Amino acid sequence: MTDPDDPDRIPTQAELDAEDMAAIERTSRDRDDTNLYPPRPGEPGPPPVALSLHARVAWWGAAAAGLVSVVYGFVNLGMITDLLRARLLEGVVADPNNASPEEQVDSLAGFFPPFMLVMIVVFLATEYALLVAAATQHSRTCRNFFLAAVVINLLCIPIGIDLLFEYPEVWSAMPVIAWLQFGLLIIAGLFTVRRGVNQWLPDSTRMRPTKMFRAR
Repeated sequence: MTDPDDPDRIPTQAELDAEDMAAIERTSRDRDDTNLYPPRPGEPGPPPVALSLHARVAWWGAAAAGLVSVVYGFVNLGMITDLLRARLLEGVVADPNNASPEEQVDSLAGFFPPFMLVMIVVFLATEYALLVAAATQHSRTCRNFFLAAVVINLLCIPIGIDLLFEYPEVWSAMPVIAWLQFGLLIIAGLFTVRRGVNQWLPDSTRMRPTKMFRAR
């Protein structure tokens, strides 16, 4: 260790060992920080076609099918509400132990159809914003949130078909259109997890607990 007041003084072995240990500690800490928080690439290049085009085309098809369901549902909201109310009342008679209480049938039948139709639009708007952000912002997080929104949407579609469109009085094409939306959403999601997309997106920055403990 050099003394500024005495530049000719020869450092002791203990001082040299302390300098070496400090340098090793700094190097180790810098390496751990790099592993925990990998740097973003400077210029990722244009997004893969699977993400910027193919996934969007599939999503637009799903959105068109979803909007058809929304328009048809609101145009025929009164009929769908009455049909759902009748189904719930049949459940009260057939299986009163597992059915909704009779005094809640009217409120449930009036709430669920418009709520589910509005949620179709909410899901579509959320998915589109995340899909675009994944490509334009070079964001793996947005891609992952897009997939999560798609999965939740897929879980809701069969329930929506059953409660909104599975009636003889409803246009028979509506369940087909809803299942078409289901299939196109799956295709859109699969395009976003293709190998080229995963290679283009930045590495995951999720926390690694074992490395954090070693860093300490």
